[in-house]
Amino acid sequence: MSDKVYSKDMFELVQENERLLDKPLKTKQLSYFQDAMMRFTKNKYNVIATVILSILMLLSIFVPIITPKNLYVQTNSSLITLPPRIPVLEKIGLFDGTKEFRDQPINYDTIDETTGLGYPTTGFQVDYIRMNTLTNRDIIGSDRSPQYRGGTNELYINFGRRAYSIVNRTAQLFQTGYEVEVDINQISGDGTVKVYLSPVGVGSTLTSWDDIVLLGTITEEGVYTFDPMTSIANNSSHFIVLKYEIDDLSEAGREFVSINSIKILKGETVAPVVFEGYDLSQFNLFTIVTVEENGLFVRKNARMTVATFRYNVYDALFSDKPRTIGEVEYLRILAENEGMADSITPNEENPNAWTFGEGFPLTEVTGITQITIAGKVYRNYNVMMNGAYQLGFETTPYFLFGTDVFGKDLFTLIWLGLRTSLLLGFMAAMVNIVVGIIWGATSAYYGGQVDILMERFTDIWGSFPQITMIGIITVLIGPGFTALFIFVIYDGWIGAAKITRSQFYRYKGREYVLAARTLGASDPRIIFKHILPNALGTIITRVILSIPSIIFLEVNLSYLGFGIGNGQVLKIGPITLTGTSIGVILNDGQQQIFAGNLWLVIAPTIVVSILMITFNMFGNALRDALNPQLRGS
Repeated sequence: MSDKVYSKDMFELVQENERLLDKPLKTKQLSYFQDAMMRFTKNKYNVIATVILSILMLLSIFVPIITPKNLYVQTNSSLITLPPRIPVLEKIGLFDGTKEFRDQPINYDTIDETTGLGYPTTGFQVDYIRMNTLTNRDIIGSDRSPQYRGGTNELYINFGRRAYSIVNRTAQLFQTGYEVEVDINQISGDGTVKVYLSPVGVGSTLTSWDDIVLLGTITEEGVYTFDPMTSIANNSSHFIVLKYEIDDLSEAGREFVSINSIKILKGETVAPVVFEGYDLSQFNLFTIVTVEENGLFVRKNARMTVATFRYNVYDALFSDKPRTIGEVEYLRILAENEGMADSITPNEENPNAWTFGEGFPLTEVTGITQITIAGKVYRNYNVMMNGAYQLGFETTPYFLFGTDVFGKDLFTLIWLGLRTSLLLGFMAAMVNIVVGIIWGATSAYYGGQVDILMERFTDIWGSFPQITMIGIITVLIGPGFTALFIFVIYDGWIGAAKITRSQFYRYKGREYVLAARTLGASDPRIIFKHILPNALGTIITRVILSIPSIIFLEVNLSYLGFGIGNGQVLKIGPITLTGTSIGVILNDGQQQIFAGNLWLVIAPTIVVSILMITFNMFGNALRDALNPQLRGS
C-alpha cells in the first residue's frame, strides 16, 4: 500500500459554475409493438418466411376468385389426369404436357421389322407417341386374353376325381385327307390323354364316352397325329375333345396334362386350323360322367408384349377432331367468327369440301350429307373441329399443376383447398387458445388443490383414443365439417393449457407480480396485465405451430374417411368452406400413385411442406418479437 498523501489542493472542481440539465432524448421512444416489429424485421429469414406465408394466403384467396368456376367446379371427363404444362419451361422439355405410360399392351401389327418395337393403338394416336422414348418388354402371365401369346394350357384333375376334358367351341368340318395333330408338353404321373371326336359340344347331352369316337390314346409327351377319316364320314362336322384321366381317384388334385397345341391339318396346300396359346385357352370344359370328372383348365407361361413411352397428352387431346354438325350450327360458327367465311379455300377435287384459315373453330369441311323431310332439305356438315374449341377453350390451355381425377384444374383446387384448411386451422386455433389460456392460467395461478384437480381432468380428457373419439363424434353428428371441427378442438386446447400453465408458474413468483399483489391488484389484473403479456410469445408460438398440425390432422382423417368430403359446403357468415381441402386432394391423389400420376400428390405435398416451414419460422419469430424481456435488445 502506497504512503503517498493526497491533499485537497491537488483536486479541482470542474463545472462548478455551470448549470447542468437532463439532456433531451435524441430518439423517439418506441411502443411495445413498435419494438417487437423492429426485432421481428431485423431477421431477414423471418421476413422471407412471412412474405411467403402471406403469398400463400393471398393465392388461396384470389386464385379461386379469378379462375373460371367451370375449371374447378365442374367435372370434365375429357380433362382427367392431364399432366402439368407450364409456359417457358415446356420449351426446354420440363412440364411440357407429356406423360409417361408404362406397360401398355401393344398392337402386334405395329411391330417394326427393323427395331422390333411395337406400340399400342387402342386409346393412343401414333402421331403423339415420342418414338425415341418407346421401349418394349414381355410380361409372363396366365390371363385368357388375346394380348397374351404362346404358353401352355394345363388340364388338372380335382381331388377325389379321376378325369376331366376340354372341347373346342366351334364344330370343325372334316374331309378326306384331314389329320388331327396333338402336341403334348408334359403328362404328370401315369395319366393318359385320349383324343375324341364328338358330334355335340356339350357333354351333358351324352350318357357315355362310348357315344363319341375315340381317335387315339397318348401316354407320353410329344407330337401325335391321328387320321379322323377312318372313323367319321366325309364332310361331317365334329368337335375335338381332349380327355385326361388317371387310374385311381386323385389324392392331391395335382395331376395334370400340359398341352402345347391342337391342329387340324388340311394337307400341304391349305392352311391348318391351329389351336394354341389364346385360342386353345378358349376351349370349354366337357363333362359326361359328373361323379368321376371335375377339374381345372388354366393357361401358363403366356407372354404379353407391353410398351413404355412418353405421350403428348395435350396435343392429342386438343388436336382437330372429326365431327358432324347441322347447318344451323355451321352457320352460327361462321357468323360468330369474323373473317372465317372469307378464309375458305375450295377443294378442287371435291366441291363439297373446303378448308379454313388458321385460328378458327373449324379447320376443314370434309363432306356434306343432306336428307329431305317433308319436302325440306336438311344438310349435315362433316367437319374437322378445333380440339380446344370443342372442349370449350379458345386455345390449348395451360394447367400448371395438371388436372385431377375429375378433370378439374389442380392449381386452383390446391389454393381453394388451402383456403379451407387454413380457415379450419385458424378457427380451431382461436378456440383452442381462448379455452387453453383460461384453463391453464386458472390452474397455475391458484395452484394447490385447484391445480391438481384441473390437471387430472385434462389427463383423463386427453387419454381417450383419438380414433375412438372421432368414430363416436361421426356416429353422433355424421361426417363433415362439424364433426371434424369438434374433433380438432375437443382435446386441442389441452396443449395450449399446458404451455400456459408452465409459463404462469414461471412468472407468477416474480417481484413485479408480488409488488402488484401487495399494492392490491385484483387477480384478473395480475393475470392479464402482468403475467400473460410475458408468457404470450411462447403461447402464441405454440398456437401458430398448431395450425399446420391441424391441417395434417385433417389430411389423415380425410384419408380414413372421417374428414371433409367432396361436394360439402359450409357457410359461416361471409366465409364459405367447401369440401375441397388439402386432405381431400391428397386422398384423391394417393389412389393415383401407382398409375404414375404423381403430380396429384407431389404438388399439394410441396405446398403443405412450404406452409409448415414458413409457419414454423413465423411462429419462432413472433415468439421472440413478443417477448417483453427482449425489449430494447
